[in-house]
Amino acid sequence: MIIEGICKVYSEIGMEYQYGEFYVERDYLVFEQNYSYGLGKRHTYPLISLRNIALIPEKGSMYLTFSCENTRFEITDHANELKPFADELRAERYDVPPQQANRRNKYTPHHHYVFAK
Repeated sequence: MIIEGICKVYSEIGMEYQYGEFYVERDYLVFEQNYSYGLGKRHTYPLISLRNIALIPEKGSMYLTFSCENTRFEITDHANELKPFADELRAERYDVPPQQANRRNKYTPHHHYVFAK
């Protein structure tokens, strides 16, 4: 499932709005940030490192929030697709047996580079 739209990204430098697509690929959450003129950047986050996955109803709409390391994401619901996506994130996160979860907790920059390709 692919969620597309604008999200708020909170990091150490502050908050910014970013446009892109979120989807699950293997054991990673992928965020393809799209800039204008066909340019973009692909960010990958291990599903095991996702924390605080929550759906928040507010003013007639829904927000999906989750955090990964020092970054927190907030995605706004436009087409009522956030509930299935949140369920998918939770299910994928807990599909990994605990002994493998401990082994996969840390990824090196090399792993991020290889999987980002």
